[in-house]
Amino acid sequence: MESEQYHVYLYPAADRKLAAHIEFIARVSENAAVKLYTDYEKALEYLESAPESCPIYMPRAPIDALLRYKLFGKRYRIVFEIVGYDVYAYDIQDCRQDIDKNLV
Repeated sequence: MESEQYHVYLYPAADRKLAAHIEFIARVSENAAVKLYTDYEKALEYLESAPESCPIYMPRAPIDALLRYKLFGKRYRIVFEIVGYDVYAYDIQDCRQDIDKNLV
């Protein structure tokens, strides 16, 4: 029996945030920027097959949604919600920064 594929939707603000991170990193090391993007693509592929296996994300401010996260690139995470067979990626976070300021 074949498992169901999830559809991953990335919010435009999250996409822009990742693009800014990659652009910043590329100024220092093009190889590091390519590696980050490759890791990001692998994380999205993972979300297409098994998002429910990712840990639950517990923001400091209560949010009326069951959020989860997927780590990639050693210090980044995708914060997302599963609705049926759709995965909505709301944020890309650099774990070294204040993680909840964008979700409040």
